[in-house]
Amino acid sequence: MTFTFIHTADWQLGKPFANFPSDLAGELAAARFSAIGRIAAIAEKRGARHVLVAGDIFDAEDLSTNVLRRAMELMAVHASITWVLLPGNHDPARHGGVWDRVQRFGAPGNVVLALTDGAITLGDGVAVLAAPLTSKNPGRDPTQWMDAAPTADGTLRIGLAHGSVQGFGSNGESSVLIARNRAETAGLAYLALGDWHGTTRVGPDTWYSGTPEPDRFPSNEPGHVLAVSVVRQGAVNVERIASADFAWARLAATVNTTADLSTIEAQFAALGGTQSRALVRLALSGSLSLSEHADFDAWQEVWSARLRYLEVDAVALAVRPTETDFDSLGSDGPLVEAARKLAAVAANPAHADAAVAALALQRLFGFAAEAAREAGT
Repeated sequence: MTFTFIHTADWQLGKPFANFPSDLAGELAAARFSAIGRIAAIAEKRGARHVLVAGDIFDAEDLSTNVLRRAMELMAVHASITWVLLPGNHDPARHGGVWDRVQRFGAPGNVVLALTDGAITLGDGVAVLAAPLTSKNPGRDPTQWMDAAPTADGTLRIGLAHGSVQGFGSNGESSVLIARNRAETAGLAYLALGDWHGTTRVGPDTWYSGTPEPDRFPSNEPGHVLAVSVVRQGAVNVERIASADFAWARLAATVNTTADLSTIEAQFAALGGTQSRALVRLALSGSLSLSEHADFDAWQEVWSARLRYLEVDAVALAVRPTETDFDSLGSDGPLVEAARKLAAVAANPAHADAAVAALALQRLFGFAAEAAREAGT
């Protein structure tokens, strides 16, 4: 017998994305809800009738009832799929929490709330051993009870938990530690984990699915779900499947001339047809002349429009004024004198105001260039 299911986690529905412009924040929040439909489509394509969600379905405990109801309604639409929802550290199963509220208005018939430790039977011969979190810091391994959990002979045991096996978690560290060999000690055919937002293989039978929709600029590989097939003999096949609407990318480049911008454009092109749905954080180093900085500013305006979001960190991109730059401000006068003084400060990295002077110099040249353009029209 082969049992195929979808392993996902860390939906964090209701995440506000407060650090982004309000229109983009709304789109990012909506993409987390629309991920439910994308996951359902993946399940149907792979012939999976069950979706196991390993914690953090919701982002917080103080969300509106509308957010909770909307999530349930979106899962109810896909009535042929059974959704098993496990509370995590963002939405623990405790008195007065989100799951009490869901229970009050009622979950759809195809949604299973795994609110207590125990085995959940999924069809003939398959049991999900669910280890919900009841607080943000339970102070124990929530999966330890699985070792002694009884199931009928021949039952395929699938573990479902939320926490860290390596001391990392969704915030860089985790207070919920899970034994790395839990699948072995508990006789699990597969252990489905949540908390780490990138797809991570702990072992052949233990995986983090990662979040299906990225929510930050990643250093791991978010934006996937796992299609898992297990057989009674213990063989496990895991397929990573892209599920994200938005693409998030962290890029870096060294720029010493505007011609180097083509290298960055090649990195943008590597994002494929997702450029208009791409959020990019770009770190730059190197140096440009003042006129090249003006060209770079124009380039940045273009790509800020082509991408959905572009954040540029140019702190390490130095200003390298040339005599041609100074000549463009005039042959003499207070403007040129001010520019040269600013350039001297900016050129000294030990000076406390070097960064401020570099920015002031760019602004000064930009204003002068704009005035020259207006005078010529």
